[in-house]
Amino acid sequence: MNEVDAIDAVSQSLSDAILQDQLNTGILGAVAAMENNPDAVYDVTATPENISQLGLNASHALFGDSSQNLIAQVMSGRLGYHALIGEALSNKQSLFSSSTVQVIDILGKLVIVTDAPALTESGTPTVGNTISLASGGIVVTNTTDIITNIETSNGKDRIETTFQGDYTFGLNIKGYAWDMENGGKSPDDTEIGTGTNWDQFVSDIKNTAGTLLKYDATA
Repeated sequence: MNEVDAIDAVSQSLSDAILQDQLNTGILGAVAAMENNPDAVYDVTATPENISQLGLNASHALFGDSSQNLIAQVMSGRLGYHALIGEALSNKQSLFSSSTVQVIDILGKLVIVTDAPALTESGTPTVGNTISLASGGIVVTNTTDIITNIETSNGKDRIETTFQGDYTFGLNIKGYAWDMENGGKSPDDTEIGTGTNWDQFVSDIKNTAGTLLKYDATA
């Protein structure tokens, strides 16, 4: 296609792609930071247990009398949210009655459903991660420094025009500081997803980003 059509196609998808990258990276950093902090993790993979209302409640209990500060839960679709829907439909925990017909209310907290890679760990068994976030738990700062370039080159069977873009953004995980010495500047996903690169700098877990529930998605 010609350059005009190519630029139009790229511009329509670029903003969505950047937002998706920021969302996935924010979740990746939060999971890594919490996973490296035993006080922030409720793990039922050894039992083994799947995701459940009881497990989520137990993860919230890690915040003690500050559990009300946890306002949102981030979970995958098939392995998290829909597993809870199934639990509600079976009505094991009396989550609804024929008179109220409220199928599911996940402990009164906002639910963000996204199949971010960090919410699933491949292996035997497949481990699911659900994070419960306090206000300001993950903050992404957009530096609006998008750099793009279009280049046309010869020397092949056809003249080729390529588009390349680059950008940066900041990531803050509440209660955790980025370890510059270990993680370095401008980290990639591998470094962001390494828990030891995030250091808890507040004394109480109640003042951090939130809690992490790890469960056996195959149970």
